[in-house]
Amino acid sequence: MTDKTDASTWWKWSTGITAALVATACGVILWSFSPPVVFFPIYALAQAVLLFLGAVWLVFAMIGWFRYRGLRWTAIAPALVILTAALVLFSVPSRTAFLVSKSSLETVAADCADSQQDRRIGAYSVLQIRRMDKGCLFFIQGGLIDSIGLAYLPDSDPRIGKPRHDGDFGFEEFSGDWYRFVQRF
Repeated sequence: MTDKTDASTWWKWSTGITAALVATACGVILWSFSPPVVFFPIYALAQAVLLFLGAVWLVFAMIGWFRYRGLRWTAIAPALVILTAALVLFSVPSRTAFLVSKSSLETVAADCADSQQDRRIGAYSVLQIRRMDKGCLFFIQGGLIDSIGLAYLPDSDPRIGKPRHDGDFGFEEFSGDWYRFVQRF
């Protein structure tokens, strides 16, 4: 009976640590979706870690289900993954980052002084600010090869769609006078 208690304690600790690691990977995935376009290298790495942890979870889940009937402990990790998927599906990380940053971005956009200096504006790491004919472009850290960011275009009607050639901008409506953009490399 002592052996079974020790194994149960070992199993609970292992399942708890696995759930904590899954929570960390899910947190990184949520963070990678906070820019206007997913920060792909970080997302891909966190996804790979999450797949590995899924295999580890499956081993501990099978042990728990068949040996200890431990359904509650094994439900934590999949619940975190489902919650993360739902938050990403409904663009919660991106929308939250924008809501937190909107007033700071609008303050900087009012002057829109060209800048090549990295700086933090709200939740975003802004790599460059560029004045445009009728607005302001904020190049934000993220993307894979192409530059991404937010554009404040209050008196403009940009062409909505994907970039057509190298150096071209593709805009997508985001919130009011704010647009997401991708500049093809």
